[in-house]
Amino acid sequence: MKFNKIFDAFPTPKFLDIPYAGLSISDSAVRCMQFGKKGGGLYIEKYTEKALPVGVMTNGQINNQEEIIKVVSEIKKELNLDYVKVSLPEERAYLFTAKIPVVEKEELRSAIESKMEENVPVSPLELTFDYNLFYHKQKEHLDVSVSAIPISLIDQYVDIMQKSGLSLLSLEIESQAIVSSLLPKNNQGTTLVVHFSPDKVGLYVSYYRVVLFTSTIQTKGEYANNPSFLLQEIKKLYTYWHTLKENVDKDDKKITQIFVCGEKFEDSMISYLASHLDTPVSLGNVWTNVFDIDKNLPEISFSDSLKYSGPIGLALPRDILI
Repeated sequence: MKFNKIFDAFPTPKFLDIPYAGLSISDSAVRCMQFGKKGGGLYIEKYTEKALPVGVMTNGQINNQEEIIKVVSEIKKELNLDYVKVSLPEERAYLFTAKIPVVEKEELRSAIESKMEENVPVSPLELTFDYNLFYHKQKEHLDVSVSAIPISLIDQYVDIMQKSGLSLLSLEIESQAIVSSLLPKNNQGTTLVVHFSPDKVGLYVSYYRVVLFTSTIQTKGEYANNPSFLLQEIKKLYTYWHTLKENVDKDDKKITQIFVCGEKFEDSMISYLASHLDTPVSLGNVWTNVFDIDKNLPEISFSDSLKYSGPIGLALPRDILI
């Protein structure tokens, strides 16, 4: 399996170890995390979060760009940041999987583009995309997971970072950044991540640490912290995922573990889901790829750290991710 990052604004030379932070912009807040290196390991160098006024961003749609620039600029000044890797909102992405012929590397993008129209309800001319390849021993075809993003959204984020005085290294889908923080480098098989945010829950299906499917559930009003409602939605996802033609009778495509992270959820939610599902459910550990929390106690509380899963996944050095 090979992991590609097409959204790199410019590849970092291997000989130039640029310190960078992971930054996420959600409907409710902007969060940032940067690691330092010491003695062959990582440590938390700086982090912060700043709330966004209600309505500045709604379901990943930016309604007030100037306010976001103001908040990001404050974070840059507070933490003395220069370089950032930034997550893109899940709701604005189009994810799909496809089979393509085995082609030369320079023909990959054309082969993937040929699959866009049948999988995305937007003109390919309005999109840019990232992809992950899964190589088979048979070498009859390539399985590809594609994340397509509107070019207009990319332009918005580039503009925000430039006007905030930050150098943008790369953009990545939020769900992939979250999965990168929770699952160890050698993780195999299929995992479901349940990510809580104010007024919504993200369900992310990861296969060998690559996100193949996502679903966002609105949890306002009567659905807020409603465990039975969330259980129904997870069961719907299970049915859909396990009955897909490409997943039937494939053991490594069966969801074998569920990790919960994020904010605004009750501890009882985990025990409720665990008691009603056959799959083990546990609280995610965002420090999995950073350090052993039994040996290194971070200054941020464990419950608060769950809000930083996206920035942490973005801030991890490339050699840990691949």
